[in-house]
Amino acid sequence: MHNIHSIEDLRNRARRRLPAMVFDFIEGGALDELTLRRNREALDAHLLTQRVLVDTSQRHATTSILGTRLDLPLVVSPMGLLTVCHPDADVAIARAAATAGSVFVHSPWSGCSLEEVTDAAPGRVWAQIAFWNDAAETRRHIDRAQVLGIDTLVVAGDVAVSSKRDRDLRHGTGMPPRPPLRDVVNTALHPGWVLRWLLGRSMTWGNYRIDGRAIRMREMEAWMERNENQTATWDDIARLRSSWTGNIVVKGVMTPEDSRLAIEHGADGVFVSNHGGRQFDSQQATIEALPGVVDAVDGRAAVIVDGGVRRGSDIAKALSLGADAAAAGRPFALGLAAAGQAGVDRAFEVLHDELLTVMGFLGVTRVDEMPCTLVDSTGLRLEAAVAAIEASQ
Repeated sequence: MHNIHSIEDLRNRARRRLPAMVFDFIEGGALDELTLRRNREALDAHLLTQRVLVDTSQRHATTSILGTRLDLPLVVSPMGLLTVCHPDADVAIARAAATAGSVFVHSPWSGCSLEEVTDAAPGRVWAQIAFWNDAAETRRHIDRAQVLGIDTLVVAGDVAVSSKRDRDLRHGTGMPPRPPLRDVVNTALHPGWVLRWLLGRSMTWGNYRIDGRAIRMREMEAWMERNENQTATWDDIARLRSSWTGNIVVKGVMTPEDSRLAIEHGADGVFVSNHGGRQFDSQQATIEALPGVVDAVDGRAAVIVDGGVRRGSDIAKALSLGADAAAAGRPFALGLAAAGQAGVDRAFEVLHDELLTVMGFLGVTRVDEMPCTLVDSTGLRLEAAVAAIEASQ
């Protein structure tokens, strides 16, 4: 990992190691990928303000959220089917998160069971759930989390409907996959990936069972269609609150209105997320939605935000706008694909080092000292253009 200096370096290595259809599955978004691009563009448009002659020799990135200490204010967003990246999948990322003093949010659509992940990273795992059509399925998942000592549930609020992802459709990566000939040939040109796929963990939906065995990929489409629930409401959060004594975080919150509703119905945290641009296209970037959410929450709940984080400065921007912690998914999936757990460890190291560097330039020693002033470069460019036009008249 000595020549890996950025998340982009991990991305480039992952791209070389993965078949095109797998890389696009990780990278891609919904429809025209407007939301996917906007997450990154909006982060780039927000600029931080440098301070000088401040003693920052004792700076550190330690904080806490929902009773959990973090050595880095960054948690791992839930991601499904990480087995396509590397056979160690969620287990490797969870171990790396624990080593880095972070938290891994386990996806119910994982290829690894919740039990495997909590065994690999005890005390460092949160469990994502959804309000599935089969209420007993939801209850079983919650009960498993409770037995395993998990103290935080992350409710997937934006999965009532699914969007199409054009890249996946072109590659035929549905369930079961039906890749065109060009992808079969391209996959054959990645023998390392093929060998790991043949000899490593089976690509099943390991978190679910039929007659005691993990659900095979070809069976998952029917399972998902059977359990898609478009009738879930805030009343389901209230009912969960009445039976769950741990923390509840609602993921997919993008408006002040939903932030207030989450708190009114018993949530301890809101997760500002547009699913990494993989669900609803043509919406705000999460960093654009964040200030309104923070204002509506007004300190009554924890605020987490993901979407486009690739640099330590992105974490600083999220904290400057009021988030208690940032979150990311793709950087760790790319690290996993690039080099297994070593790649994920490196992703955490890079982001931690970059954040400490940014804090030095900002003149702060703790993450709760992060300045709340950002400069919107988009606005500056617009003002400059208007000024130039006025000057020419």
